[in-house]
Amino acid sequence: MKLFSGFVLSCIFAVIAIVGCSGSSTYSDLVKTQKATISTFLRYDTINVVSSLPSNYATKVWAGNKDYYLSSTGLYYHLLKVGDQAAIDSKDSIRVGDNVVVRYVKIGITLPTDTVESTWTTLNSAYPNSITYGSTGSEPSAWQEAITYMKYSGAQAELIVPGTLGTSTDQSNVTPYYYKLSIKKLPR
Repeated sequence: MKLFSGFVLSCIFAVIAIVGCSGSSTYSDLVKTQKATISTFLRYDTINVVSSLPSNYATKVWAGNKDYYLSSTGLYYHLLKVGDQAAIDSKDSIRVGDNVVVRYVKIGITLPTDTVESTWTTLNSAYPNSITYGSTGSEPSAWQEAITYMKYSGAQAELIVPGTLGTSTDQSNVTPYYYKLSIKKLPR
């Protein structure tokens, strides 16, 4: 009887292992899916990918409203609104160690798209995210890179963030997202 029970138990574990593993994807599969998802989104939204930033990339809204810069890390970046003119005139850019308030909308880019999170207004979130520029925290690393390009308080940008540059959950799932980001530099 013990031998039969052991055999039945072994069969049950084997079936669970086969069923559990048959639907899982490898990391390579997830990366391929992510690339396909981003490509589909770029085509769907008629986004033009450029390989270099415009010379005045932080002080003038880009001529092509669908031009996105693809950085070496894989971040797609598009400036929507330049920062505060007074900050630009005084060359008071955001520097390492500055505290920056970030408001954002995070949207899944699988079609149809869907808003995942939003701190864009106080109705969505009473308190926006506050980060220290140049130090890593729980925010997506793509935000740090985007702030480098945005440069000035009051700037707004659109990002397409591959999973590797996203939150820890996005990294684990290799899930890309679209972000609309707004930044404000806090006084020292």
